[in-house]
Amino acid sequence: MDKEQWQNLYNILNQIYSDFYFAYSTSKDGKNKKIRSDAERQVDSAIRLADYHIRKNWEVFELLTDGKETSGFGRAIIYDEFVLPRYFGRDLSDFLNKIKEKIKSLD
Repeated sequence: MDKEQWQNLYNILNQIYSDFYFAYSTSKDGKNKKIRSDAERQVDSAIRLADYHIRKNWEVFELLTDGKETSGFGRAIIYDEFVLPRYFGRDLSDFLNKIKEKIKSLD
């Protein structure tokens, strides 16, 4: 991937992170069951959308799962935790920082 593609991916994932963060807090602290349920659907949607953008390119998936040296089993463990709502926000934030560093390295 070139610098522009990484920047586009960063922008997409950053928007997903914002949507997720708001929905996740609402899913936990919403005033009633309907509000919490709607927010849970938004959380799931954000995770699925991020999953799509990450899995469609091996280079992106590899960056998320700690590089070329990680075993297939290690990648599976890392990714399985990544898509869990309780870890997703933190892990996506860390991944966004990795993408920023990747973009800087391409200058």
